[in-house]
Amino acid sequence: MGSRMDQYEIMEQIGRGAFGAAILVHHKAEKKKYVLKKKGSRDRLNAAEGRLIKRSSNNHLLGCYVCIVTGYCEGGDMAELMKRSNGVYFPEEKLCKWFTQLLLAVEYLHSNFVLHRDLKCSNIFLTKEQDVRLGDFGLAKTLKADDLASSVVGTPNYMCPELLADIPYGFKSDIWSLGCCIYEMAAHRPAFKAFDMAGLISKVNRSCIGPLPPCYSPFLKTLIKGMLRKNPEHRPTASDILKHPYLQPYVDQYRPSISPLTTYSPEKSISVARDPRRTMVESQNSNTSSSDKDSFVSSERNISAAMPKCNNKATEIDLASIDDEDVSENLQHREKNMAPTLAMPKR
Repeated sequence: MGSRMDQYEIMEQIGRGAFGAAILVHHKAEKKKYVLKKKGSRDRLNAAEGRLIKRSSNNHLLGCYVCIVTGYCEGGDMAELMKRSNGVYFPEEKLCKWFTQLLLAVEYLHSNFVLHRDLKCSNIFLTKEQDVRLGDFGLAKTLKADDLASSVVGTPNYMCPELLADIPYGFKSDIWSLGCCIYEMAAHRPAFKAFDMAGLISKVNRSCIGPLPPCYSPFLKTLIKGMLRKNPEHRPTASDILKHPYLQPYVDQYRPSISPLTTYSPEKSISVARDPRRTMVESQNSNTSSSDKDSFVSSERNISAAMPKCNNKATEIDLASIDDEDVSENLQHREKNMAPTLAMPKR
């Protein structure tokens, strides 16, 4: 595909974000639709986004062809799809399909030392075949194997506890955000939501989250619960989750049979000197401990062949704790010092 703008015919504006406007364009020679991101106030981030996607090649990532021209997904994004569903839950089979495709995308990014940092439902796009593509790499960051990120970026409702506590974070932060996405796609409401940052930190601090609708199997609930562990060391990697027996039929269907993934994992144990307030993630990117992994894989070995049907509508559900881990001292400190009137940034 060429790089000159005269190869494209501008059709219509289809969205707007912090980066500027998203414009639907038509490639005259290819007779295909693409999305052009018109640069706004984040020019430097947009350039980094284009370079990052240009060197990525995975079936479950939204492709980039010219900086910044991306693939067009006719199905819109996941947030829009949930609104259009009018409260009707997605079938578990479809949810597991999407879950697996997103895990494959995240596994690919992490194996190439890329941290997405803005995983949310509005950045999950759908093709006309109802496959998902992960997009918007405007906040993505390349990390070295022994590195951590510290910038407070992303969408608050999807931020992990260590980020909210202003502690350096690594690849497991994406796992938390993806867990929030899968929960929201199942329950049709955010896992954590509050009117201000103090309220959000309080809910994350108390693991205050509602149970998933009863139409979903305990296997799916267990996977999501593992992703929303407050301690990043206790969260599985994307590769760990993809090894779970429950997802194997979907993994076999969607994992590429050629060009195998780089076997090296960036999520190894890291020892970094830092002040005492950051001890919660002393080994931020460490693999899940062997006992946790054994429990994670073996807890759901006896998988039922039949999946519950999810054709009922969403109802109000009482909140319940999904995590019995100790509350982070850092998060408590941040909650106490957070102004209660601080407004939440818009999604």
